Amino acid sequence: MLMDPPARLHLLPPALAEALDHCNVVQLRRGATRAARLAIEASGLGDPRVDAALAALLSGRTGDGPARDALLRLVDELDRAAWAAQEMSGAGGADREGYARAFRLARSANALWSALDPDPMVAAADGAYEAHAVLGDWESLLELWTPGAR
Repeated sequence: MLMDPPARLHLLPPALAEALDHCNVVQLRRGATRAARLAIEASGLGDPRVDAALAALLSGRTGDGPARDALLRLVDELDRAAWAAQEMSGAGGADREGYARAFRLARSANALWSALDPDPMVAAADGAYEAHAVLGDWESLLELWTPGAR
């Protein structure tokens, strides 16, 4: 068991948290990468900053750096857009689907930003949490860190 587990580990279903706890660093990182890609594909997120961050992740360049910094700016932009859409939706303006789409885009970008965390356990736990907000399915995420997927 981890000495100081990431805070989001406690927000995951127990089976997923346990699966993460039994993974090595390569398995954690691989699962975080796959979770982010699933979320990006499901949300339809496309941006050059996403491409650069994926390239950094796939080449093993995790932690702080230009690609992660640029991605954080994208996450902030998308979060602001989601909040604005939510406010308009609550006021009877924009449709709720506009907010839901903006929310999924922001969460998928954040799943990728999380996957770039220097700590593989944080990358996996936070990435899974953010990806779930897009996918709405814990089972598909659990499969990324179970023995058959490793």
